[in-house]
Amino acid sequence: MNLRHKLLLFFAFLTFGASAQTLYLKPHFGVKAGLNIARSTYSPNFIYNLKRQSHPNLGVFFRYRTPDRKWVFQPEVQLSVRGGTFKGEFQVVRNNFNYGSFVPTVGYTITEGLTLEVAPEISYLLHNPNTIVPLRKNEFSLGSGLRFDFMDMAEDFSLNLRYIHGFTNISSTSTESLYNRTLQVSVIYNFYKKK
Repeated sequence: MNLRHKLLLFFAFLTFGASAQTLYLKPHFGVKAGLNIARSTYSPNFIYNLKRQSHPNLGVFFRYRTPDRKWVFQPEVQLSVRGGTFKGEFQVVRNNFNYGSFVPTVGYTITEGLTLEVAPEISYLLHNPNTIVPLRKNEFSLGSGLRFDFMDMAEDFSLNLRYIHGFTNISSTSTESLYNRTLQVSVIYNFYKKK
């Protein structure tokens, strides 16, 4: 291969790399799905052993990056199931709390492909499950975590890891407290505009 062919190949590679990188800068929609590893804190607790439970999560979002490429704004709408298992001596209570959530996520790009996220969640309980206490409908949580955007052949996909800490006592009684704690792992598909 002579020098001219090498230079042409090099410039073609640079052009492809630049066009692929600009995909991430354009506003776009996406979908996400994954797994919630959830538990509940309960007080006063004298009889239950608190266990984790696995639940699904599903969401859609719109992502916008600022011109300086550092800040990301990503409002999301999610459906997710939270709640852990309470295991007593004669009773097992599996808490399946189905929530619809609005999540106005803010991200900071540490390096291209890796984003630190802060994600406040405003959630609404979509049904009344059978559990040990009556529940409030509304919950406020705060999530934080990382998003890893894949490159090259898997450029349309991302991996999202978040820890979500519930700040609302979802028990509606004044003598008991019940809080959600969730580790969320999601795979994201980005609908990048290719042209």
